[in-house]
Amino acid sequence: MKKLFSMLFIATMLGMVFTACGDNEDEPEVPKTNNLESVHESEGDLYYVFDIDMTKDKSTIYMYNIQFAPRAPKMNLRANVPVSVDKGSNAYVMSGTGLVADMEMPSIGWVPMEDEQYQLQNLQCTVNPSTKEFSISFDAHGGHFEDSGKLQ
Repeated sequence: MKKLFSMLFIATMLGMVFTACGDNEDEPEVPKTNNLESVHESEGDLYYVFDIDMTKDKSTIYMYNIQFAPRAPKMNLRANVPVSVDKGSNAYVMSGTGLVADMEMPSIGWVPMEDEQYQLQNLQCTVNPSTKEFSISFDAHGGHFEDSGKLQ
């Protein structure tokens, strides 16, 4: 009887050891490439596309119909930004300063805005595909820009 209990105890302990051991594949993996778009707000036509490529550790943020002041013209911008992944929340984190943005010109295409006043300073952007939310903030054109919202 004593032998049966010790064998049962050993089998139970082995079962617990194998159950407790896991590997990194148990956690959901963030996709290597992703193209995420913000929800079009009914109040305006400002929206974003976050084109993320983790194989190159870069992303391109497209900002459509962005307006820096109430009477300023709306414009389309894009910026190439380094990207990383926040392992805790599986969110993409993009940040940088002194980033040269490209402006879309209807007859020419994308044109770099290299003047220092047009560069994106202190850019912080978080895109979370799990919660379908994003936030973005940066300084440019002598002012501060901040937005957040939902992803499609």
